Amino acid sequence: MNFKIIYFIILSIIVSYFSKIGIDYYFSSDEIKERYSLFEYVVNDQIIKFGSNRDRDLFDRSHYNEEVFYNIKISKEVQDALRYGKPIVSLESTIISHGMPFPQNYETALEVESIVRSYGVIPATIAILNGTIHIGLTEKEIHYLATVGKDAIKTSRRDIAMVTSMGKTGSTTVSATILFSNLVGIKVFVTGGLGGVHRGAETSLDVSADLTELGKNGVMVVSAGVKSILDIGKTLEYLETQGVTVVTFGSDEFPAFFTKHSGVKTPNRLDTVDQCAKLLYSNQLLQLKSGMVVAVPPRDNEHSELIDRAIKESIEQSKVDGILGKDITPYLLKKVNEKTGGKSLESNIELVKNNARIGSQISKHYYNLLKNKQSPTSSTTTIKGDELVFNYFDQRVNTFLRNYFKTLSAETLLLNGPNKLKGLNGPKPNKQLADNHIEYDIVVVGGAVIDMISHPFKESGFQMETSNPGAISIKMGGVGRNVAEVLSRLQMNSLFISLVGDDVHSGLLMESFQKMNLSSNGVGIKVGSKTAIYNAIMNDRGDLAVAIAQMDIFDEITPSYISKFDLTSSKLLVFDGNIPIESMTYLAQLSRSKGIKLWFEPTSVYKSSKIVESFILSSITYISPNRDELIKISNEIIKKGLIKFENIINNDINDLENIKKHSIILIESGIKYIITKMGSKGVLLAYKKDDGEFKFELFSAPEVPDNKIVDVTGAGDSLVGCTIYSILLGHNLTTAIPQYGTPCAKESLLSTNPVSPNIKISLFK
Repeated sequence: MNFKIIYFIILSIIVSYFSKIGIDYYFSSDEIKERYSLFEYVVNDQIIKFGSNRDRDLFDRSHYNEEVFYNIKISKEVQDALRYGKPIVSLESTIISHGMPFPQNYETALEVESIVRSYGVIPATIAILNGTIHIGLTEKEIHYLATVGKDAIKTSRRDIAMVTSMGKTGSTTVSATILFSNLVGIKVFVTGGLGGVHRGAETSLDVSADLTELGKNGVMVVSAGVKSILDIGKTLEYLETQGVTVVTFGSDEFPAFFTKHSGVKTPNRLDTVDQCAKLLYSNQLLQLKSGMVVAVPPRDNEHSELIDRAIKESIEQSKVDGILGKDITPYLLKKVNEKTGGKSLESNIELVKNNARIGSQISKHYYNLLKNKQSPTSSTTTIKGDELVFNYFDQRVNTFLRNYFKTLSAETLLLNGPNKLKGLNGPKPNKQLADNHIEYDIVVVGGAVIDMISHPFKESGFQMETSNPGAISIKMGGVGRNVAEVLSRLQMNSLFISLVGDDVHSGLLMESFQKMNLSSNGVGIKVGSKTAIYNAIMNDRGDLAVAIAQMDIFDEITPSYISKFDLTSSKLLVFDGNIPIESMTYLAQLSRSKGIKLWFEPTSVYKSSKIVESFILSSITYISPNRDELIKISNEIIKKGLIKFENIINNDINDLENIKKHSIILIESGIKYIITKMGSKGVLLAYKKDDGEFKFELFSAPEVPDNKIVDVTGAGDSLVGCTIYSILLGHNLTTAIPQYGTPCAKESLLSTNPVSPNIKISLFK
């Protein structure tokens, strides 16, 4: 047998073995590099590296030395969506940096992502940050880009190499976003408006790179058409030359961004998102490698005439000011916004949101076509399940990635989720986690924390900057864990989803789960991370002197981790304020789509406002804040303009009427029931009756003398857990709170543990 054949057989076996056990492999042999494309797919703080002599056309057709790599960072959420064939929509970032002023740009970006998620689709905002191409941005990264604004370089295809090589920050235009979307396999891209052929282009040759990029990449761009400052007729002619399919959604007239009327007949018309998805599917099936434009006419706008007049005046002014090239669009948007008193900005924001709604539905329908692997005109199912992962990728990328992904066995994916790649320490689930299709009546998603409380001896006093003799107590806590413990003690069929580190402290938590019969099926071990610890040092009076909170691990309780578990049969989803905003949005979308009730436990004043930032208020059935958390949420709602409240309102937590007013704010924002824990003053239940009247019921606090109270830290969580238990038994809140919640809170006030061991079913008999 030929020596080379034997060599490569042995090599393949070695590669397969090391892939499965999660060890990276690199080969320096020039012969191997020539025969095999090199691909490293890493998430979190790691970077994708693309490059090979054979597949150099992934970026363009020009020749690259095979040692040159281009860095791309794909967020964990987007990576999982690509890997498992979930619907995705890409979003550009120039609209954030150059299209709107701060803070409207930041708020709009988050709202658009929230809209996309509400349809069960993953948003992937694309930008270049410090020279690294990002596919999917965190909220902090979006905020950074929004505040940087026009200092970010407006990056088209021609600018990519310059921005990345110089380590600069760039916001991607439509053209660059199309390029990167197609590169990683995202086939639906939502934006505001499309670039085009400028007026007088026959002499200036000013044609947007958006159009040429559409001709090279099989991506569907959902926009509000072409801005009226451009030559729309010539733009459509140019797109035809580039082989780009153009359709208008529900109209025979091609829209002109701010207005649905351009006077130009559309080349094609489609009336449903399903038709648009089939168009995209056919394009991919035929491997045309050219793009599609779905122009969505903006909704009727009473300010259309005002905006149109401002556009014409601004165009004339731009000529006087000598504004040309890539500066023209942001210049005109700013001028038009000034001339219309902000009305054009409002219209711009609304049309982007509308495009996101349509684009998300197209992506969802396209995903269903891929899942069923059917002809656009047939419903015959022919797909193999293990091929779904590749459906989003361009054929060239498919070839590039297929062998890499196939090194993962189905068992590895099931047990370990995202595979162990270089630098990726993904959550290592509990050994029982593979059985993730068990049905649970209630699911709690939140924090598990070790509380370390240090008290100095009173006789020796307390002094900072030196050691103090005293006693240290260690208790198991965390709002989510406490609620889950209550439900476990009451023998509920429940699941607790959380993460711990792979350190010595995680053993304390896992051991405590076993002792109290609390299932750890949903508790994963995050390799390389630290278990959450709250370390508080009290002074000799018993007041807090200083504390350290180590809670970073909760940022890893992501939608991709939560989605490992089957939550669809649950009757109630409970989550605390520890988890990331994107996970809150994911749970809200799941609750809406499956009709599951949602309960939010705010956890702290700081974390309580996350639900306002994630725009999920109307999805929440129950919320159980304390007075400070209630007021914080209410103030944030008013601050963001989500509710207009004209009555005089203050932040006095001891004024019951004031607490009622703040409760009304939350009710009007969409939350059904407000259960405010008011310490010794009891619990206030607030809700809106069917006739529109606001109803308030005050329940007394447990009758425990102050000198008998041992620990207050878990009383509120105990009240919540037992109230939930009662609700699932079929009781209403007026029964659940006083007859179940209050007795449990009393038991925990008298206990040295956050959750009293006396909480059991017999407590209510």
